[in-house]
This record gives sequence, C-alpha cells and structure tokens, in this order.
Amino acid sequence: MASILKVDEMQGVTSAGDITITSEGGAATQSLQQGLAKMWAHSDSSAAASDSFNLSSTTDPGTGRYQFAFSNAMNNADYAGPAISNQVHVDINSTPSTTVFEIITRDTSHSAADADNTMCVVHGDLA
Repeated sequence: MASILKVDEMQGVTSAGDITITSEGGAATQSLQQGLAKMWAHSDSSAAASDSFNLSSTTDPGTGRYQFAFSNAMNNADYAGPAISNQVHVDINSTPSTTVFEIITRDTSHSAADADNTMCVVHGDLA
C-alpha cells in the first residue's frame, strides 16, 4: 500500500531552508527555496494570463512580444527564465530586470509572431 504524507510546513533539522535528500548516490543538501518557481504564467496571443503565480500584470507591447511583471521583485536579474509557445522560437527579448521578464515568439522564418499559448517560469531568488 502506498504511503501518503500530508504536511502544512516542512523544515530542515539544521537549517529552516535546507533539507537533505538521500539517494543511491549518497546524500545531498537541497535548498527548499531555490527549488521553487518564483513566477509562472500561461497567456494567450494578447498576453492575457489564463493562470499565473507571482504575476502582477502582462503586457503586449508588439507582435510576438510579451512582458510579465512580477508581483514580488526578484533579488537580481540573474534568474533563469525558460519559456515555450506554440511558435517555433522563444527568445528573451531584452535584458532581464528584477521586476519584468520579457520574451518574443518567432515563427519558422524567425519573424516575430503572436502565439496562442505562451508559458514561462522563473527560478531564482526573490528580493
């Protein structure tokens, strides 16, 4: 029979933000905060978000361009922000900032093109 673990809070023994994960290769310490997404969004071709987390607003500044503004700012602009869409290419359109993540979607000819389904997630440290 499978076990079910239900908790309201998880805390490491030696540090509130770290837990030790043990596998066949040994034990490793994992930061609970580092492993969590800090922002995610699913938007349509007009940049309207159908669902999101830590997103204060979305903007459609032009064809294929989407800006995602964080509800809570990032600590710095060195976060990871992968994105996908139903277009062929997705690029980071500008230098990331602590408050806005911007992408551009492109078609097979590398021209900017709006996408019906655009999804992005940001990992890093919140301010």
